[in-house]
Amino acid sequence: MSTLEAQKLTGIWRGYFSAAAGIFRDDIGEEMYKYEVQIDQQTDNSVKGVTYSYKSTVFYGKSTMQGIFTASSKNLILKELKLVELKIGSNSEPCLMTCYLDYVKIGKLEVLQGTFISTNAKNKKDCGSGKVYLERVLKSDFELEDFLAHPKPQTPITQQKPNAKPSNPEADIVNHYKVIDTEKVSSIDKTSATDVKKSIVSSVPPKVLTQRDNFLIKRIISSEPEIKVELFDNGTIDNDTISLYHNNEQVIKKGKLNYQPLTYSFNCGNQAVAHELILVAENLGEIPPNTAIMVVTIGKKRQEIFLTSDEKKNAKIIIDYKPNK
Repeated sequence: MSTLEAQKLTGIWRGYFSAAAGIFRDDIGEEMYKYEVQIDQQTDNSVKGVTYSYKSTVFYGKSTMQGIFTASSKNLILKELKLVELKIGSNSEPCLMTCYLDYVKIGKLEVLQGTFISTNAKNKKDCGSGKVYLERVLKSDFELEDFLAHPKPQTPITQQKPNAKPSNPEADIVNHYKVIDTEKVSSIDKTSATDVKKSIVSSVPPKVLTQRDNFLIKRIISSEPEIKVELFDNGTIDNDTISLYHNNEQVIKKGKLNYQPLTYSFNCGNQAVAHELILVAENLGEIPPNTAIMVVTIGKKRQEIFLTSDEKKNAKIIIDYKPNK
């Protein structure tokens, strides 16, 4: 067992979750709730802490939680265990969520984003699913848990053996994660950076790609040739405008992000080639930085990726195409 530079998630994370069918009420249309998570990461990369779900005076709930963070893939599985405080309407039912989140860091911005499933806290029936978006923040909307108010010194986080199990997380968290992992489109790229660079179609890059930093957000391995990319505004429509480059060629020019997607599709052909997609901010919108959700559909699999860019940095995705022989 060796030490490594692992991501430390301990702290306060706040944002929102949304569900299309209403998981707390019988409303038609999307519900949006504020969501705060206070995380205490352990030396074996398991996590524990509390979650807060709230929406003005309509709904408030506090739950204990635990989970597991996989440092190699930067995935966090977070499972709410028990409601300890609750305020809901008479026609509402409380639900407990299990979140499947990806960690992304761009500059000073740290994000946990992904999806959730939920079960009724009383009868364990399906309670709906949706999306989660959290950012690391310095101040809580609630009282700090003791592990944040009075932190204890921690020893370096150690690397787990591939088959090692965390000390405390529930077995269903680990088992569910294994199923999800085998179905994910993305995986850790085993190809060297040199090979990837050689496989990218060579062309003279425009200045906006050479004068700004290009941060690699995600590398996806695909054996399917048909790729569809959709770009949406992340949350509030604030006039964000972007351009998209595919292997240094501009394929979307100064498109305005909205509820309707900006769409680009391409076929990888028969050659094993890495396709580099770079999102460039043409402005910062009304709420900087420029943020977007990129939905990549490969075959029958769909993946959502959070992207942020500004006047100094671009967001880069690499799709490493490896056709089946």
